Amino acid sequence: MLDTLSRTLKTARAKRLRLMSPHREMLGDMPPELYDYWSRTAHLEFKGIPRDAFFYARAAEALLTFFDCVASTSRPCGLPSKAADSVWHAWLRYAPASLDDFCERHFRTRIPHVEAAGMSGGMARAIARTLVEVRRRDGLALAGPNVPRLFRTDRALRMPGGFAYDYHGAQMTWGQIDARGQARPAGPLRATDPSSLLAAGLISRTDYERFRKLYRWGGDYRPGDGPTGGAAGDRAGCDDGSSCGSSCGGSCGSGCGGGCGGGGGD
Repeated sequence: MLDTLSRTLKTARAKRLRLMSPHREMLGDMPPELYDYWSRTAHLEFKGIPRDAFFYARAAEALLTFFDCVASTSRPCGLPSKAADSVWHAWLRYAPASLDDFCERHFRTRIPHVEAAGMSGGMARAIARTLVEVRRRDGLALAGPNVPRLFRTDRALRMPGGFAYDYHGAQMTWGQIDARGQARPAGPLRATDPSSLLAAGLISRTDYERFRKLYRWGGDYRPGDGPTGGAAGDRAGCDDGSSCGSSCGGSCGSGCGGGCGGGGGD
C-alpha cells in the first residue's frame, strides 16, 4: 500500500512539474511512449536509477534546458546531469529520428550526442560553457556564485553516480553521488572560477569585476566571502583535459564534473 501511495504522489508531482515548467509545451511534445521505454531500460545502463514518473519528468525538463543552452551557442556544451543523460540515451535508442525531428522543430537544429572522450576543448570547458549559458537563461549573475537548477538536478533526484554541485566559499565545487543517493566530498571545479570563465571569453570583464568586488575574490578566496555549501575535499580539482569522474553511466570515458555533451566544434 505504501508503494502505491508513493507512486501516486510521484505521479501527481510529475503532473504538477509539467504544468509549471517553462518547457511545458516541449514536455508535452515528447513521445508519450518514451517514459515506458525509459522506465524499462534505463537501469540496464545507469545502475540503481530511480524509475518513477517524477524522476523522469524532472530529468526530461533538465535535458530540454540543456538542449536550449546548446542551441544558443555554436560551441560544445557539457551535460551536468546523468539523470538527464539517461533520458537522452533512452530517446536515442528508442526513436533517434523522432529526437532529430523534435530538436529541429523546437531548437531549429539537430543536437548531436557527443561522448566525453570526444568533446572538443575538454569536458571541463564544455561544462563551464553550459554553466554560463544557463545562468544567462535563468537571469543569474554570470560569474556566480550560484548553482542553476540544471546543475542541481542529480542532487535533487539523488541520482546514483550523478553529479553534485555546490559552493564552498566563493568557489564552485563538484562531487559524485554514491549508490545511496548521497553526495560524496566535493573538490573545486576550477574551470568554473570567474578568472577561468573570463580567460575563456565566457564572461565579460564587468561580470568578473562585479564578482571580485562583491566577494573580495582574487583567485584565492577566504571562506565566508560567499555562500557556503558542502565541505570541500582534498582533491586537486579539475582543469581542461583532466579525468575527474566517469560519465554517461560509465560507458563514455572520463569527464570533469559532467557527462556527455552536445553542440558544434570549438
